[in-house]
Amino acid sequence: MEMSMNNNKGHNKKRNVGLLYEFLVRTVSSSLVDDNSQRSTIALDILKKYFKSGTELYKEFRLLNSLMKVSVGNQGVASSIITEAKSAARSHDAHALEKEKSYLIKDINHKLADTNFWDQPIAEYKMYATVQTLINDWRLGPQASLDRLAEYEDRLVRWLTEPRNTPEVKEELGGTIGENRFLYRIMMKRLNDKYGCSLSSREKAILREYVFSVGDEKARTSILESLEVVKKDALTAISVYTKEVPGHEYMLKKVNEVRDAIVAEQLTNLDDGVVTRFMLYMKLISELESKEK
Repeated sequence: MEMSMNNNKGHNKKRNVGLLYEFLVRTVSSSLVDDNSQRSTIALDILKKYFKSGTELYKEFRLLNSLMKVSVGNQGVASSIITEAKSAARSHDAHALEKEKSYLIKDINHKLADTNFWDQPIAEYKMYATVQTLINDWRLGPQASLDRLAEYEDRLVRWLTEPRNTPEVKEELGGTIGENRFLYRIMMKRLNDKYGCSLSSREKAILREYVFSVGDEKARTSILESLEVVKKDALTAISVYTKEVPGHEYMLKKVNEVRDAIVAEQLTNLDDGVVTRFMLYMKLISELESKEK
C-alpha cells in the first residue's frame, strides 16, 4: 500500500484530492460513453466510498474545491479566505487523511487497473497542484518553505480575484458549479440517445440529484426521497389505469408485471441502473396519464 505523509517535497498528483476526484469522475463519464457499465460502476463506487460526508478525504476535498471554484471581488476578501482556509486545513486529521488516500489509491490501482488513469489531461492542473501544495504546507507550519508559501499564496490570491465567466454552467445546473457537470451532460446525452426523446424537467432534476449525490449525504437523501415519490406516483398511475381504462388482457398483464417490479424496488443501493429504471417509470407515468385523458 502506498503511504506518504505530507512533507516539504514537490507535488504528488496521486495524492492531490482534487485531481483524484476529477480523474474518477472522468473515468465514470468516459466509461458511460464507451458503454462500459462495469467500469463506470467500479469508479462510481470508489467515489461514493471515499468522497462521502464525514471522511477526512471529503473534508479536504471540500476545502480544495472551494478554493478552486470561488471568485471574489478584491484582494482583501481573498486574503481573509486564505486565513480561514489555513485554519480549516490544520483542523483535519492529517494521519487519517493520508491513510484514506492510500486506501483510495490502492483501490484505483487494483480495481480499475488502468495505466492511463493517472495521465488524464486536466486544464487547471497547475492550479490544482498549487492549492493542494498550499494545503499541505499550511499543515506543516514552521517546517514549510516560506518562499514557496509566499509565492503560492500570491498565486492563489490572483486566482481567487480572477473573473471567471461561467453563465452557461450556472444556467444549466441551476446555479451550482461542480466537477460533476461533465458527467451530468454525458448521462443526459446517453439517455436521450437511448430512449429517443428529450428528458422532462422532472427527469432532468432526478438525474442532476443523482450526479451530485456522490460524496454528499444530504444530496443522497434528497434523491432517495425523490425516487420514493416517483415510485408512489407510478403505482398510483398504474392503479388508476387498470381500474378506469378497460384494456386488453395481455396489456393488463404486462402493466401488472411492471407494477410488481416497481413494488420490489427497495432503493438500498443507488447506481446507474436504478436511476435508469426510474427514468423509465417516469415515462410510464406520463404515458398512462395521457391514456387516461
